[in-house]
Amino acid sequence: MSDIKLDFNSKIVGHGYGYQDVCLVPAKCIVTSRDTCNVFTFLGGREFSLPVCPSNMKSVVDQETCIFCAENNIFYAMHRFNVDTLQFCRDMIKMDLFVSISVGINSTGYDTLKELKKENISPEYITIDIANAWYDRAKNMIEYIKSNFPSSFLIVGNVATPEACIDLQEWGASAVKTGIANGKVCITRHKTGFCMPMISCLMECSSVGLNIPIIADGGIVEHGDIAKAICSGASFVMAGSLFAGFNQSAGQIIDINDVLYKEYYGSASEKNKGYSKNIEGKKMLIKYKGDMNFLLRELKEDLQSSISYSGGTKLEDLKECKMIIVNPYIYQ
Repeated sequence: MSDIKLDFNSKIVGHGYGYQDVCLVPAKCIVTSRDTCNVFTFLGGREFSLPVCPSNMKSVVDQETCIFCAENNIFYAMHRFNVDTLQFCRDMIKMDLFVSISVGINSTGYDTLKELKKENISPEYITIDIANAWYDRAKNMIEYIKSNFPSSFLIVGNVATPEACIDLQEWGASAVKTGIANGKVCITRHKTGFCMPMISCLMECSSVGLNIPIIADGGIVEHGDIAKAICSGASFVMAGSLFAGFNQSAGQIIDINDVLYKEYYGSASEKNKGYSKNIEGKKMLIKYKGDMNFLLRELKEDLQSSISYSGGTKLEDLKECKMIIVNPYIYQ
């Protein structure tokens, strides 16, 4: 036997809780009807009908999705993969709809922004969308955007620790997008070993007194997870599989033995990249769900119910809820 002693305390920094590991504790209801509970929320200079939006993934949003969201007062961010961002901005402006785009940190991202600058187009929202935004190259892109598009609300992600959130805020982000390796089609945890479960991620990131909103991105399985995310410190929520598979979602309907599906895949998948290198995402089929209007109505109703159970009247009241661990024995 080796004489080497393992110091677990120097390595293990805490427990990791995901959405399925906790439940919210009900409080005394104070509303006469849950229909009166207010689920509107601000992001940037706009008030939106819901605190949740589709993830900026090629398999979730396309131009039709973005138009649908904007017309229904739902936030969106157009993805950055093989899309003519300049033409997209022109089209949205022509329809008098707000413009929200995504860029990376490579030369393509800078070229896109230079094209927009040349046409004097300043998107209302810009999202820097990379796998790990705690990165000097992300800092450089933040500085470039703040210098050239000072009126744009700048969302930066993704990160998973309070230290990263603090840096992004100091670098100039208007909001930080948190969540690494939690999505249904993300295999980063399996390929690299890295992940921060969302409840722990949000609670830690929100504990350091940030002055900017936290957007929880990934891991939403049930509608109640949105309330859990807000309780844990999120101001807004992004969800991929929740918004995939609808009429208004990206992708074509596929008929397999008279059952209808749509493809859903991660941004780091071979399907999205078009080549097999550094693959950290997978592809799956999602059953066709029909009209997204049904989802929006159901999300509103479920969030109103969550607020009523919290003992409050508005979304912010969810932050005052208590949580319990559902399966405590697995963490001992």
